[in-house]
Amino acid sequence: MRRVWLRVLSSPFGAVLLAMIVGAATIAAATAQPATPIAATPVPDFACDNGSPADWTAQMDAYANAGSFPAVQTQTGDVIDSTLVEIPAIEFTGDGQSATLPIGPCQTIYRFAYSDVEAPDGASLPFAYVEIDWNTEGEPRGPNGSFSSPHFDFHFYMASKADIDHHLTCVSTNGRTCDQFETSYDQMRLFQEMPPSQYVPANYRADVGSAIPEMGLHLLDATFDYTLDNVNHTPTLIYGTFNGEVIFAEASVTLYTLQDVIASPGQTLSFTFQQPEAFATEIDWPTEFVITYIPATGGFQAGFAAFEHHQATPSS
Repeated sequence: MRRVWLRVLSSPFGAVLLAMIVGAATIAAATAQPATPIAATPVPDFACDNGSPADWTAQMDAYANAGSFPAVQTQTGDVIDSTLVEIPAIEFTGDGQSATLPIGPCQTIYRFAYSDVEAPDGASLPFAYVEIDWNTEGEPRGPNGSFSSPHFDFHFYMASKADIDHHLTCVSTNGRTCDQFETSYDQMRLFQEMPPSQYVPANYRADVGSAIPEMGLHLLDATFDYTLDNVNHTPTLIYGTFNGEVIFAEASVTLYTLQDVIASPGQTLSFTFQQPEAFATEIDWPTEFVITYIPATGGFQAGFAAFEHHQATPSS
């Protein structure tokens, strides 16, 4: 497993809206910055009400060192049952609050853990590795401003990390998303090129401003109830794409949801993962996202389950 920090702080005046909308794209001159590769984004030196970057980094270092974040594929014979990743114990201090992890109001995203998926026969399919991010959130963003609570982002990638890092590059001037004006046209086109509609769920739509370096573009369920309460208690399940292909499945999980898991019968909750009409390649694909509390450690397992086998269907 490799751990890499990516600290992303939003501006107090709001982030530049990055959108590939034909005919209009406005960026305020006062917020323009020189193009800087995301790897060179500096650590911010200002403090929020509840601490400083040094404090938050110390918390994240402690949490990253508290476990190995194993990602394991389970199967019965040749049938895949689940691909799950384990996270260490979390100390809850109230509803949706924790003393273990840094919390807003200043938004910081820590891309802190990368775990290769271990499979019984050595061939992990369809997911090669899992990236775990911690988002402190703070200022409301996303649909209806419903993305504001601290949460984990679990990304399950269908290619190796070396391939993702090599191909999914762009210039970021806000330390978070691709800048479509500073990134070359040809490269930005790859981020915005979406799969044929039959290969993504019918209700999913592209969040055109969510192209992220070494990650991809995010597609959201347009029928999901994007209210703060629903997002707090229901994982946001995402399809990720690049260059016309689905490359990852993601779940955003708040601390509220983890507390719901602890309080639930059996201390396990599952959520339906919407399916596309067809698949570009022969594949085993999950139909559920599952979270389980582990009383012995105080940690959790989270991941995709109930896989079904599909044959390849040519694009129509």
